[in-house]
Formats: sequence, C-alpha cells, structure tokens
Amino acid sequence: MRHKEYFNDIAHKWDEISKHDSNKLVKITEMAGLSKGDKVLDVGTGTGVMLPFIKTLIGDEGKIVAVDIAEKMLDIARKKHPYDNVSFVLGDVCEIQVPNDYFDVVMCYSVFPHFQDKKTAISHIAKLLKSSGRLVIAHSQSRDAINNIHRKSSDTVKCDNLPKASIIEEYMKEAGLNPICTKDDDEMFVVIGEKA
Repeated sequence: MRHKEYFNDIAHKWDEISKHDSNKLVKITEMAGLSKGDKVLDVGTGTGVMLPFIKTLIGDEGKIVAVDIAEKMLDIARKKHPYDNVSFVLGDVCEIQVPNDYFDVVMCYSVFPHFQDKKTAISHIAKLLKSSGRLVIAHSQSRDAINNIHRKSSDTVKCDNLPKASIIEEYMKEAGLNPICTKDDDEMFVVIGEKA
C-alpha cells in the first residue's frame, strides 16, 4: 500500500525525474523478440515509458495490457498513449484477472525491485505466458545504479533491491522458464526467460 501512495504522489513529476535512454529501450524491446500481432503485458507501466517502443514492434494488430498499482501513473500513461490496442488495468499483477497461457511477452521494465516477493511474482507471471512466451526483466541502467538510486530515495523504496541476474535466472528456472538471454553490465540489466 505504501508503494501505491508513493508512486501516486510522484506521478505528476515522474517523467522529469526518471530519465530513460530511448536507444536502450529500442534495444530491450528488440531483445524481447517482439513481433507483429504479439500480446504483451507491460507490468508496472508507470507513465507508459515502454508503450511506444512495444507498439512499434507489435503493430496495430498486437495487444498491450498495461498494468500499474498507481492510478495517477495510469492516468498519465492513458493521456500520453491513447492507442486503440492498449488496455490500462489498475492493480497488482499477482492479483488482477488476466488469462493464463495468453501473453507472448510479459515486460517488467524498471519495476522488478518493487516486488516484495520476487520469486512468487515470477512464478505467477510464468503462468500468464503462452508456450514459448518470454518474461523480460529489464532496466536501462546497471544493477548497481538502480540499487543506489533506491538506497538514496524515499524510505518506501530504499530497500527495493534488484537481485543478481543469477538469482533471477534461478527463480525463472523454478517457475518453468528457461533463461535465454542475460545482459548485466554497466549499460543495462536484462534477464529473459522463455516458457517451455
């Protein structure tokens, strides 16, 4: 609940304080293997940072479900990206009603540290993926940079930690996902798991 309040409180200035390198976002969506007509779940969509990059690759025939716990973030995302093929859903991805075995890609961009039970979140998300669907956990900065930002931030998020890639890979394996791509360097952090 504290996270919801925190993100609602800063929604109006989020796009000013949170900068994202568009070249890296293009790269992340390309790494995700998105293609025309895909169904994508964008978890923690915030102000919709990833939506135009996802839409470029899936086209008008694809579908995006954009989920966030903060209604004020979703309000901004709706205004910025009024695409016909995007549904905005308020709630926690582990609690909302979305079909199992449905999504080609679940994108967790710049949100994973905020899951309180990361292992359970991955296990739940894995069920939403089609066979050969992919879970993408990504940040356009390094793991150290992300963790430092949170440490120096509000009390609400100062303990929100991005684990090592190897830990995320282990959680993926336990959830029936095969880690197929990991990039953990000074540029960015990406772990992608594919459902068997």
